Parts: sequence; C-alpha cells; structure tokens
Amino acid sequence: MTSIALKMFYITDTQSLGQQLKLLRKQTRLSQGDLALRAGLSRTAIQAIEKGKETYQLDTLLKVLQILNVRMGIDHPLLKANVDAKLTD
Repeated sequence: MTSIALKMFYITDTQSLGQQLKLLRKQTRLSQGDLALRAGLSRTAIQAIEKGKETYQLDTLLKVLQILNVRMGIDHPLLKANVDAKLTD
C-alpha cells in the first residue's frame, strides 16, 4: 500500500490562501476557466480568490476547495481536549 504524505499550509491572510489555491490549481492542471466551470462560478471569481480579494463568501470558497480536493480543519487545543474527553467517556 502506498502512503501519501499530507502537506499542511497555514493561512495567515487572504493573500496566502489565494497563492496556495493558485498553486494547487496549476498542479492539478486546471485553468481558471475549468475550475470556475466545475465550481459553478465565474472566471472572475476564481481570479479574485487567487488574488486574495476579501469580498468572496465562504460558500464560494468552499466550492473551490471541494473541486481542488482540499480538506479544511480547525486546530485548537480546546477542540482536541473535547475529542480526547469523548474518546475516554
């Protein structure tokens, strides 16, 4: 069985998110138009996200992440404590 190393990147602002999504889009060999079509968005919306514009809603971003097969999570010590507590109950 082949294992795949997961690469994490941290989002510090809209610019870093846009840069990472653009890189991932290119690595998956999708044009902005192809990604827009699959996500049900305009090419202009994809361009704005990649440029780090702060005007797009979360549901729009989630569509793009789903097409690029990106999973998001929230990492916080309190959340981990809650999971650990449930596992011991």
